[in-house]
Amino acid sequence: MRPRLALLVSLLALAGCATTATDAVLGQAPTYLADGPTLDVPNGPALQHRIWTPALDESFVPQGLASAGDVLYLSSYRPTPDLKANTGPCRVFRIDIASGRVTGGFDVPPGTCTHSGGLAYVGQDRLLLADTRQLFLIDLPRALASGSSQGAARTLKIAGELRGSYATFDGRDAWIGTWTKEQPKARMFRLDLRLFDTHDGQTIAENLAQESIPVPLEAQGAAFDRDGTLWVSASNSRWGKLYRLGRRGEVMAEYPMVAGLEDLTVDARGRLWGLSESGTRKYLHWATRFPYIFRIDTAQLR
Repeated sequence: MRPRLALLVSLLALAGCATTATDAVLGQAPTYLADGPTLDVPNGPALQHRIWTPALDESFVPQGLASAGDVLYLSSYRPTPDLKANTGPCRVFRIDIASGRVTGGFDVPPGTCTHSGGLAYVGQDRLLLADTRQLFLIDLPRALASGSSQGAARTLKIAGELRGSYATFDGRDAWIGTWTKEQPKARMFRLDLRLFDTHDGQTIAENLAQESIPVPLEAQGAAFDRDGTLWVSASNSRWGKLYRLGRRGEVMAEYPMVAGLEDLTVDARGRLWGLSESGTRKYLHWATRFPYIFRIDTAQLR
């Protein structure tokens, strides 16, 4: 009896730990993860203050992440006409960091945005949304008030080597980058935000970029921290990586991360955040299921 009792106590303890971890996640949990999320992911102890990504039950796939004050902004798309699609209607959610609650949001007019791969807060109540071949500079108060970016955004179509797989802001200029498996095309480009004044509604290419730097393959997101260090995420269905880069794009450090790692952002307190698209309805066939926004404690990375 004693061995069985000990085993029972151990199982109950493990169940209690799992429940506590799940209960600690903020936001609205999806209804379809009957077996629960993946608990053991690379550098898991460093992934703190977890928040369920919004609208998981509605099949939205999270992509871009940006921080502004005490809120996060997250861009997603809903695969259409079915989950096999990689494009669909785009929506931006505003999330309270402390509670994980969605406190607002807006849709991007159908047909103008198909993937919403990148997001960056660029100051003065403006949000930069990067889609595959178009950029949006959005007036946040107007978009949030109406629930749509219609009439609240200036746009740039992008061509040539420019691609809006992700976006970030260095405190002065915007940057966009390309997800690719081809090293020569793996680059980030710096763009002057005044292009939205001079070229609103027009097409621009890499000749109008102020500079470009190389980035790792399969890059999904980027963020500059307070000292100018560039963090870049990369991932696919099997693995995730977090890189710390120098100003010229040289790799200073590399850390294993959760599969499906998408965009990054740095909040007002200098803390790094990320998210994973694993565990969404579209990617339930992956081995990893981790559909969270999370704060990354860089001091704990190994």
